[in-house]
Amino acid sequence: MAPRSFLTGLLALAWSNTAFSAVLHPRSITPPAGCPIPNWTVANFKWYNGSHSLDCIHNEVDKNTKGCICNGNWCDPATCESTLVNVCYTGLPNYEPWGYGPAQTLDIKFEDGLTCHDEYIGYRIHDIAHGESNCGYADRSLGRIVSFYGSSNEPSSVGHLDYTLGDGHALKCDNGSSITYSGSVDFPLTCEHDSFFNATCTAPVFEVPILDYQWV
Repeated sequence: MAPRSFLTGLLALAWSNTAFSAVLHPRSITPPAGCPIPNWTVANFKWYNGSHSLDCIHNEVDKNTKGCICNGNWCDPATCESTLVNVCYTGLPNYEPWGYGPAQTLDIKFEDGLTCHDEYIGYRIHDIAHGESNCGYADRSLGRIVSFYGSSNEPSSVGHLDYTLGDGHALKCDNGSSITYSGSVDFPLTCEHDSFFNATCTAPVFEVPILDYQWV
């Protein structure tokens, strides 16, 4: 017979794995009779968070840094023969000024064709991994909002995604009523770090379960 402590450990591990799976994969609700329900499956998720990316949202030093543009591109500000400009201003050639690495980016692609892409562009700022993503501004005006929350500091962690369909994308039920849905999910997030601690984070294919509905 196995020692009691060994059996207890196995039971605890099994319970932990079951609980973790339940958190990551809750079930979608059953829609009202005669109403369609969408499927929100993320087919591709990629987040690049560079340790030397320009941060015009949280970093006060970056917000006040001046850069030099020569012939339409960034050049060394120490030998600048042009006018120095704030590196976070709108309308610059790109947001990878001299001395900085590639910009932070986020890409989320759903199986139904919805594509979300984020990077700093000097206006319409999206704080990557802290809320709403850019899935198309015209689409967003119709109420569809996808929000991502996560950290790139650890090799393995849990990300979170919220999805709101919105009134502008309401679906029709058999009785003529209109319905919208919302859902959320925790999902496994894997980040690879290079020698400069630049993080490239990905996730396996996962579904966002639909957890609530609203008549509109």
